[in-house]
Amino acid sequence: MIPDKVLYTDGRGITVTDSTFQVKNMSYRLNGITKHGLSTLAPERLPGILLVGMGILIGLFGLLKLIPSTMIEDVQINGTFYTANYLALWIGAGLLLFGLIVMAIVRERYAVRIATAEGEKNAVVSNKKEYIAQIVNALNEAFHREHVHTVYTSNTVDVR
Repeated sequence: MIPDKVLYTDGRGITVTDSTFQVKNMSYRLNGITKHGLSTLAPERLPGILLVGMGILIGLFGLLKLIPSTMIEDVQINGTFYTANYLALWIGAGLLLFGLIVMAIVRERYAVRIATAEGEKNAVVSNKKEYIAQIVNALNEAFHREHVHTVYTSNTVDVR
């Protein structure tokens, strides 16, 4: 039996041979993978949007002085008294800034998406598109080799 030829390995558990795709402790036979490709995973921006919205709302309450002084007493910080409206303005600005930072930090991620008889799954996920593209290219090469090998062996004639 001829050992599998390694087409790609990253040294961290990802290996593509001419018959298998190994991801850490999961192994997929190429003939069991019906579809594969690079998938872009959109970042979750809702938490940042909610923080920005709350910051704007709280800041507007403070800016328009909508918090009555009878509802919340002035707060003393280091010997200085601050009104609830002043604090709401600064808390709103802080939440707005934090929300913008959260939205700027989250990035798109990329995945090697495969389809098997069990369904579709993201086999490998990374922030680096080039890394995922290398794995997909190795899978493309492996499928091409398997296809060529299958065509070649199915067209051979047994002459006796």
